[in-house]
Amino acid sequence: MDIATERVLCVDDQIDIVKLLERQLGDHFHCDFATSGADALNMLDKSGPYAAIIADYSMPTMDGITLLGEIKKRSPDTIGIMLTAFSDIDVAIGALHRGNIFRFLRKPWEAEEVKKALSDALDQYHLIISERRLKEELAEANKALDAKVKELDETNRLLEYWVEFSPAVLYSLDTANDQLTPSYVSKNFQRLTGNERTAMIVDPDFWGSIVHPEDKGDLDKAREMLLNANQDAVSAKYRVKCADGNYVSVVDSLRVVRNRNGDPLEIVGCWTNASDRIN
Repeated sequence: MDIATERVLCVDDQIDIVKLLERQLGDHFHCDFATSGADALNMLDKSGPYAAIIADYSMPTMDGITLLGEIKKRSPDTIGIMLTAFSDIDVAIGALHRGNIFRFLRKPWEAEEVKKALSDALDQYHLIISERRLKEELAEANKALDAKVKELDETNRLLEYWVEFSPAVLYSLDTANDQLTPSYVSKNFQRLTGNERTAMIVDPDFWGSIVHPEDKGDLDKAREMLLNANQDAVSAKYRVKCADGNYVSVVDSLRVVRNRNGDPLEIVGCWTNASDRIN
């Protein structure tokens, strides 16, 4: 990660404490130092953000809790660590419970103790930044997906428009349970035959009832060739009965969709009007 995102600000009004922190942390972390809350806020505004801030509680004008609270407003991701004397322990625990600080250290502290606390704070900072980045990436991905869905919806509407006004009727047959059951019929079926297309879906016998009796054998033979003769595409010409009682001649182009084992899953077909209506 960029070192700029791992900078640490140490704040204490006592110069000797500042120098101690510089000796203990300077070789391991990228640290800046301030001797008052006001200086710390100025540095944050000019040079921030900081990944973590170590602040003393007992500072004149602005104590550590007030400083860390203000920093939280300006830089919500910054992790706060507070230095406290033994007499301030109740204050520090209260601030910890309220979520204003990540951890507190009692004076005096061991060098390894402050290093460990700061390392944990930086880990927490990295976690927050990573989660935010993932959320942003997810939001972008969702935005792109929404755009694709919208594009597909528009494409589907256009396809439906084309199909509806096409002279060809599209359909599909489900082959489950060794039965050929219509699962889709395009809207222009009604324009071709005068019959409601829903009749093809809800009544499994409707298709057979509108095929001219003399032509049923041709249709059955074409379907049989797809299902049992390992042919992928066939065509058949037959007559279908319209709602007004007349017949129209259609050419039915059929194709089978198979699974990896070669078993038929679905038959898709296309009717085209082959002649004017006949009696």
